[in-house]
Amino acid sequence: MSFNLLIDPLPREYKGYLIRWQFWNGILISNCLGDSERFDDTDQGRIEKLYTSFNLLFGNGIPPFDVALDGIKWFLSCRGTKQNDNENSEQYFSFDDDHERLFSSFMVKFGINLNKTTDLHFFEFISLMNDLHKTSFRNVVDLRMLKTKDLKNYSKEQKAEILKQKRKFAIKQVLEKKYTDDQKQAIDYFDNLVGMNKEK
Repeated sequence: MSFNLLIDPLPREYKGYLIRWQFWNGILISNCLGDSERFDDTDQGRIEKLYTSFNLLFGNGIPPFDVALDGIKWFLSCRGTKQNDNENSEQYFSFDDDHERLFSSFMVKFGINLNKTTDLHFFEFISLMNDLHKTSFRNVVDLRMLKTKDLKNYSKEQKAEILKQKRKFAIKQVLEKKYTDDQKQAIDYFDNLVGMNKEK
């Protein structure tokens, strides 16, 4: 289910299932999937995390597991294209750690008060977020993206200062983006949860 921000109406459903499309809901879903404090690192904990994210996204009943999981990936990718499931991919921003920088950067760059706007679609939000050049948010992201090989032309003192700043602005929590094959039994647990929910 591909999407073009230029010509397609902003989606409010996925494969016939209503979605909560607001930008803040995308943030809640992202934070939920990265939450290792409320959900333990077990198959059941991971599936409860997914189940919670499905409840956040779908507004009128949760679809079958595979459809719901594809819907989460589609929504967070903002375009429906297949995501790169590279386990080694590194995270360079956090909605929790960078919330103040994101808030101020949206105000400075676009005049948008994220604390007051209610009709900004998550797809719009991500598109704008990707264009926050020369803002405090982007400066920190660029700092985090610096690799050791990028510092070869800096002096020893400059390298030490850059590494100090990288530690200062390091993301506290790494998002989990992929689940192991061992979670197949947990999917059955999810199906049981959904079945119980429908009976109520």
